[in-house]
Amino acid sequence: MKVIHNRLIPFRGFKCINLFGVLFVREGCVMTQTDFNHEAIHTAQMKELLYVPFYLLYLLEWLWRLIHCRNGRKAYHDISHEREAYSNQATPDYLSNRKPYNQFKKIWH
Repeated sequence: MKVIHNRLIPFRGFKCINLFGVLFVREGCVMTQTDFNHEAIHTAQMKELLYVPFYLLYLLEWLWRLIHCRNGRKAYHDISHEREAYSNQATPDYLSNRKPYNQFKKIWH
């Protein structure tokens, strides 16, 4: 995964953002191996959904959850893509054993 450290992307207050498999890290932020694993899981999700559909589904699910729970932080953590990434970010070999489309396994909880 290509990593670009800079002062502009992501916005202040955020550590990093993964755009089409390129990781933009805010200057001065320290990325851990767990952070890289989390973003690598997102990159795998993006590839299997052919990138643009990943972002559309991510946004639509976030909006759906935001409307229903009215809590932005909870809505973000409840997105199926995020749940898979957070649940497995501490497992270094997760991607070698990951089943395709695993983020949708428990989309409704």
